[in-house]
Amino acid sequence: MSIVEFLRRVKRMEDLPYDVTVHGIDDFLRSAEKPLETCDYVYQILRDHVNFLLTQNPRVQFVVRDVEYWDEPVLRDGNDEIPLKRIFHGIEQEGSGWYYSNINVQS
Repeated sequence: MSIVEFLRRVKRMEDLPYDVTVHGIDDFLRSAEKPLETCDYVYQILRDHVNFLLTQNPRVQFVVRDVEYWDEPVLRDGNDEIPLKRIFHGIEQEGSGWYYSNINVQS
């Protein structure tokens, strides 16, 4: 499912499948006029609907291309960095190219 469809369903509190693979968040953030504000927007949707997400209890996988990891995972946009931690607080690297974060986006 696309990031736009996923966010739309979360915002409208529509049913989500148990296993969800979300594509396009990297392009969505890079194409935004203000990527950091867009990160905050995505975070706010997840934060404001955390109870809905906990009730639905989906297993969500975000496919993100070209993630770089130094102190934290970031997307490069030219010389700029888009920190994924701005959306997924508590994000940690589990293995090469694999990161995870708990659903509790408020921590």
